[in-house]
Amino acid sequence: MSLQDWGSLGEVLGAIATVITLVYLALQVRLNSKQMREATLVARTRAMDSTVEAFSRFRQTLVDPQNAELYVRGLASYRSLTEVDKVRFRAIIEEYFFAYAAAFERLKAETYKSSTWKIQISAACSVLENPGGSEWWTERKHIYGPEFVSEVEASIGNSAAH
Repeated sequence: MSLQDWGSLGEVLGAIATVITLVYLALQVRLNSKQMREATLVARTRAMDSTVEAFSRFRQTLVDPQNAELYVRGLASYRSLTEVDKVRFRAIIEEYFFAYAAAFERLKAETYKSSTWKIQISAACSVLENPGGSEWWTERKHIYGPEFVSEVEASIGNSAAH
Protein backbone atom coordinates (compact mmCIF):
# COMPACT_ATOMS: atom_id res chain seq x y z
CA MET A 1 0.00 0.00 0.00
CA SER A 2 1.41 3.34 -1.00
CA LEU A 3 1.61 6.44 1.10
CA GLN A 4 -1.15 7.95 -0.99
CA ASP A 5 -3.40 4.95 -0.27
CA TRP A 6 -2.73 5.33 3.45
CA GLY A 7 -3.62 9.03 3.20
CA SER A 8 -6.88 8.22 1.41
CA LEU A 9 -7.72 5.58 4.01
CA GLY A 10 -7.00 8.10 6.78
CA GLU A 11 -9.35 10.60 5.14
CA VAL A 12 -12.12 8.00 4.87
CA LEU A 13 -11.64 6.93 8.49
CA GLY A 14 -11.60 10.60 9.56
CA ALA A 15 -14.85 11.24 7.67
CA ILE A 16 -16.46 8.18 9.28
CA ALA A 17 -15.30 9.32 12.73
CA THR A 18 -16.72 12.80 12.05
CA VAL A 19 -20.09 11.35 11.03
CA ILE A 20 -20.15 9.10 14.11
CA THR A 21 -19.29 12.09 16.32
CA LEU A 22 -22.04 14.20 14.75
CA VAL A 23 -24.61 11.40 15.20
CA TYR A 24 -23.52 11.01 18.83
CA LEU A 25 -23.81 14.75 19.43
CA ALA A 26 -27.25 14.85 17.78
CA LEU A 27 -28.44 12.04 20.05
CA GLN A 28 -27.03 13.84 23.11
CA VAL A 29 -28.76 17.10 22.14
CA ARG A 30 -32.04 15.24 21.64
CA LEU A 31 -31.68 13.50 25.00
CA ASN A 32 -30.80 16.78 26.71
CA SER A 33 -33.81 18.51 25.12
CA LYS A 34 -36.10 15.74 26.35
CA GLN A 35 -34.66 16.00 29.86
CA MET A 36 -35.10 19.79 29.81
CA ARG A 37 -38.77 19.43 28.78
CA GLU A 38 -39.31 16.91 31.56
CA ALA A 39 -37.58 19.14 34.11
CA THR A 40 -39.72 22.09 32.99
CA LEU A 41 -42.87 20.00 33.35
CA VAL A 42 -41.82 18.93 36.85
CA ALA A 43 -41.06 22.55 37.80
CA ARG A 44 -44.43 23.73 36.50
CA THR A 45 -46.23 20.97 38.36
CA ARG A 46 -44.42 21.79 41.59
CA ALA A 47 -45.19 25.49 41.11
CA MET A 48 -48.87 24.73 40.69
CA ASP A 49 -48.85 22.39 43.71
CA SER A 50 -47.14 25.05 45.81
CA THR A 51 -49.69 27.66 44.77
CA VAL A 52 -52.61 25.37 45.50
CA GLU A 53 -51.17 24.64 48.95
CA ALA A 54 -50.77 28.34 49.72
CA PHE A 55 -54.33 29.17 48.74
CA SER A 56 -55.59 26.10 50.63
CA ARG A 57 -53.95 27.41 53.80
CA PHE A 58 -55.75 30.72 53.27
CA ARG A 59 -59.10 28.99 52.80
CA GLN A 60 -58.44 26.84 55.87
CA THR A 61 -57.84 30.00 57.89
CA LEU A 62 -61.24 31.32 56.86
CA VAL A 63 -62.99 28.13 57.95
CA ASP A 64 -62.71 29.47 61.50
CA PRO A 65 -65.88 31.56 62.04
CA GLN A 66 -64.00 34.30 63.92
CA ASN A 67 -61.48 34.66 61.10
CA ALA A 68 -64.23 34.65 58.48
CA GLU A 69 -66.13 37.36 60.37
CA LEU A 70 -62.96 39.44 60.75
CA TYR A 71 -62.15 39.03 57.06
CA VAL A 72 -65.62 40.25 56.06
CA ARG A 73 -65.40 43.23 58.44
CA GLY A 74 -61.87 44.05 57.28
CA LEU A 75 -62.86 44.03 53.61
CA ALA A 76 -65.75 46.35 54.44
CA SER A 77 -63.51 48.81 56.29
CA TYR A 78 -59.92 48.13 57.29
CA ARG A 79 -59.66 51.54 59.00
CA SER A 80 -62.56 50.80 61.35
CA LEU A 81 -60.89 47.68 62.81
CA THR A 82 -59.31 47.84 66.24
CA GLU A 83 -55.52 47.68 66.30
CA VAL A 84 -55.66 44.04 67.44
CA ASP A 85 -58.10 43.15 64.67
CA LYS A 86 -55.91 44.95 62.13
CA VAL A 87 -53.00 42.71 63.13
CA ARG A 88 -55.16 39.62 62.71
CA PHE A 89 -56.65 40.86 59.42
CA ARG A 90 -53.18 41.64 58.07
CA ALA A 91 -52.02 38.13 59.00
CA ILE A 92 -54.90 36.67 57.01
CA ILE A 93 -54.80 38.89 53.93
CA GLU A 94 -51.01 39.16 53.75
CA GLU A 95 -50.68 35.39 53.64
CA TYR A 96 -53.14 35.45 50.76
CA PHE A 97 -51.16 38.10 48.88
CA PHE A 98 -47.80 36.46 49.61
CA ALA A 99 -49.23 33.44 47.77
CA TYR A 100 -49.98 35.73 44.81
CA ALA A 101 -46.51 37.26 45.03
CA ALA A 102 -44.95 33.77 44.98
CA ALA A 103 -47.07 32.82 41.98
CA PHE A 104 -45.94 36.02 40.25
CA GLU A 105 -42.29 35.08 40.85
CA ARG A 106 -42.98 31.66 39.34
CA LEU A 107 -44.58 33.38 36.36
CA LYS A 108 -41.44 35.48 35.85
CA ALA A 109 -39.31 32.32 36.13
CA GLU A 110 -41.52 30.75 33.46
CA THR A 111 -42.59 27.87 35.68
CA TYR A 112 -46.16 29.13 35.85
CA LYS A 113 -48.69 29.53 33.05
CA SER A 114 -49.68 33.09 32.21
CA SER A 115 -53.27 31.97 31.59
CA THR A 116 -53.48 30.67 35.17
CA TRP A 117 -51.90 33.88 36.46
CA LYS A 118 -54.48 36.05 34.67
CA ILE A 119 -57.31 34.16 36.34
CA GLN A 120 -55.71 34.35 39.76
CA ILE A 121 -54.75 38.02 39.62
CA SER A 122 -58.37 38.87 38.87
CA ALA A 123 -59.30 37.17 42.17
CA ALA A 124 -56.73 39.33 43.98
CA CYS A 125 -58.19 42.42 42.32
CA SER A 126 -61.66 41.50 43.52
CA VAL A 127 -60.34 41.59 47.09
CA LEU A 128 -58.76 45.01 46.53
CA GLU A 129 -61.93 46.39 44.97
CA ASN A 130 -63.55 46.21 48.41
CA PRO A 131 -63.17 49.40 50.47
CA GLY A 132 -61.20 47.67 53.24
CA GLY A 133 -59.08 45.74 50.76
CA SER A 134 -58.16 48.99 49.04
CA GLU A 135 -57.36 50.66 52.39
CA TRP A 136 -55.18 47.71 53.41
CA TRP A 137 -53.37 47.70 50.05
CA THR A 138 -52.65 51.42 50.22
CA GLU A 139 -51.16 51.03 53.70
CA ARG A 140 -49.32 47.73 53.26
CA LYS A 141 -48.31 47.29 49.59
CA HIS A 142 -44.76 48.36 50.48
CA ILE A 143 -44.13 44.89 51.94
CA TYR A 144 -44.24 43.40 48.43
CA GLY A 145 -41.75 43.74 45.60
CA PRO A 146 -42.15 46.71 43.24
CA GLU A 147 -42.75 44.53 40.18
CA PHE A 148 -45.54 42.66 41.96
CA VAL A 149 -47.10 45.92 43.15
CA SER A 150 -47.00 47.29 39.60
CA GLU A 151 -48.55 44.11 38.24
CA VAL A 152 -51.35 44.20 40.80
CA GLU A 153 -52.06 47.87 40.25
CA ALA A 154 -52.08 47.46 36.47
CA SER A 155 -54.47 44.53 36.90
CA ILE A 156 -56.73 46.57 39.18
CA GLY A 157 -56.96 49.16 36.42
CA ASN A 158 -57.70 46.48 33.84
CA SER A 159 -60.24 44.81 36.12
CA ALA A 160 -62.10 48.09 36.69
CA ALA A 161 -62.23 48.72 32.94
CA HIS A 162 -64.12 45.45 32.29
